[in-house]
Amino acid sequence: MEKVFEELLKLIQINKLFVWLGFSEEISLAISSFVSAIIVALLIYLFHKLYKRFQVSKTAKDLAPYFNDENDINNKLSLFIETWGQEKLPSREDEPIETHQTVLNTSKLIPHFIEKVFNGNTGGKKFFIVLGDSGMGKTTFLINLYVRYQSFFTRGRKYKIKIFPFGYRGEILDKIKELPDTEKKETIVLLDAFDEYKKLLPPDIPDGLSDDERFRKVLDEVIEAVQDFRKVVFTSRTQYFPGEDTNDYQLTIPTFDNSGFHILDKFYISPFKEKDIRRYLNKKYGYIRFWNYEKKAKALKIVITDTKLLLVRPMLLSYIDLLVNRDKVYTNTWDVYETLINEWITRECNKREHSHINRQKLKDLLHEYSQKIAVKIYEHRKEKQIVSLTKEEATNNINVALEDYRITGQSLLTRDAENNWKFSHRSILEFFIAKEAIENQEFASKLDVTNLDMLKKFCREKGLGYLFDYVLIKGGEFTMGSPDDEVSRRSDETQHRVRVSDFYMAKFAVTVADFGLFIAESGHKTDAENGDGSYVWNGKKWKNKAGINWRHGVDGQLRPEKEMNHPVLHVSWNDTDAYSKWLTAKTGKTFRLPTEAEWEYACRAGTTTPYNTGASITTAKANYEGKGTVAVDSFVPNAWGLYNMHGNVWEWCSDCYSEKYYEECEAKGVVENPECKELGSCRVLRGGCWRSGAGYCRSANRYGYPPGYRYNFVGFRLVFVP
Repeated sequence: MEKVFEELLKLIQINKLFVWLGFSEEISLAISSFVSAIIVALLIYLFHKLYKRFQVSKTAKDLAPYFNDENDINNKLSLFIETWGQEKLPSREDEPIETHQTVLNTSKLIPHFIEKVFNGNTGGKKFFIVLGDSGMGKTTFLINLYVRYQSFFTRGRKYKIKIFPFGYRGEILDKIKELPDTEKKETIVLLDAFDEYKKLLPPDIPDGLSDDERFRKVLDEVIEAVQDFRKVVFTSRTQYFPGEDTNDYQLTIPTFDNSGFHILDKFYISPFKEKDIRRYLNKKYGYIRFWNYEKKAKALKIVITDTKLLLVRPMLLSYIDLLVNRDKVYTNTWDVYETLINEWITRECNKREHSHINRQKLKDLLHEYSQKIAVKIYEHRKEKQIVSLTKEEATNNINVALEDYRITGQSLLTRDAENNWKFSHRSILEFFIAKEAIENQEFASKLDVTNLDMLKKFCREKGLGYLFDYVLIKGGEFTMGSPDDEVSRRSDETQHRVRVSDFYMAKFAVTVADFGLFIAESGHKTDAENGDGSYVWNGKKWKNKAGINWRHGVDGQLRPEKEMNHPVLHVSWNDTDAYSKWLTAKTGKTFRLPTEAEWEYACRAGTTTPYNTGASITTAKANYEGKGTVAVDSFVPNAWGLYNMHGNVWEWCSDCYSEKYYEECEAKGVVENPECKELGSCRVLRGGCWRSGAGYCRSANRYGYPPGYRYNFVGFRLVFVP
């Protein structure tokens, strides 16, 4: 490289200019070397851009009329992330991204095909198939394989290469047969999207064949038509090749030495890893393109949330612009899933229907079917403990006007290793179950979310968390306050008898994620005196500007995921009132803060001791005298299923605080559903917090703070009345 610079310096003689300007020989040489390096980099960059433009133009010309959209080809080449292949079926896992934890034998497919299949020794293997579910980038892989093999820089290139898509409107086998026989032995043929071949569909006049029999018959016809080519590479959706992924798929074509029959050598496309997703976004928005900074930041925020379960598919990741460029602010995972699933189904309909009216009808039917099949799988799961259906179960008694081939051919479903039908992502299954719960109150009332974490997440985001995050507290009578001899007792804890009615209480304090969703959807300001649209909650400043998701601070950095499940801090009593009203409007249920009596009754859970754990408490049972908050589901819940009633955060109650209120109640005998409504300067806080001593965490301990104040040790939980 030094010699290159030296020769460049001799050629340009730029160092003489700097000497003439008064610089020393050494400095002039250094500056000249730097300028020369920039010139070399610019020349390389210019060459790369020109070569890429030439490559795109040539590819569009070569692949016409099948692939002649230069913009599409440019995207397929410039945004391509190396395709990896594996031997095991990705749908063995509930989520494709999980396959990386169990599959060790993976390889880059393009180098494998060029170096070993096309130019190397494959032991007589001739037919290859690359399988992947919808949106895994099969077509993009084939086009890049074609271009890479054709490249001037590919060493050992010996043969011609052709590509044919089965989705082409004409009869593709006729196009293949037009090639002269003399060329075929020296030509590699790439056959894209076998699953889109129209002959796989049931004919208008029944042919008496089952789907599998018709599939076998059509495959044999295709193999017969291409058997004379040097090598043959298919792509297809996985579900069209049934059976165990470890079994060979034997063809009807004998080997050249008559020792048996050819097989389809199978590869399964590996889903993206998180680093692949990041690499794609860097290619799309640039590593240093500052003008794309906000788009890239927003895209990363969308990706890093739970939507990365879906974005392991290149097709769905390519829709990231739909999420980034729209004015709509995606405040939760539900919004992103809804958009991506809708685009996925739209893509399916566009490929299978030419009429706009028929496309819309098919789109509506696929949405309807997906929701109904999700409910059926959910019920099947409860009965048989599995999340798949046989083909008969997937097609019978669904009551949707779709032909069987459209049902089992739809891209949201795939076949697993046992040949059963399941959703291609478990999270999509859970999305549609949540959708049913939103629309069907009877179904929602019986919802079991055990081991369905994404279902819980979707329900919480849509305001249905009360279905499983609240506990029915049966009403009763109890002694409120503390006895005179209780350690750490305060003078405002006079014992008196109270009777409360039934109510539902949240198992957990409201989390950072819960309150962040409220801020993002409502625009509520939790720090009105800022006056700049920024808020302070959980101890950090946050500003609701374009592209900033509530999971991120004003600096754009992602908050630690574990912090999302911690109790929200820095919320005033007034903030909790606004949150309650928002949730009430969102769900149609009445949410509010608990009264002080309800809070203590629920905290005690039938006990009369200072703590619901007994006469004493330890840091192994509650979070106090600590360094910060813990997750809201930490420690063992009390006897009624409520978490962290002692410690972690002080919790607001609805009552006004009055030091003499308990004495007034005692004088009345048994009081029913009491709530202090004297307009005072303070509201009640209960439960102690992470920085409190044990005595402050007692069931009877109470404090009062002004309703507009915010502290880094105060949070809240809600009750609701059905």
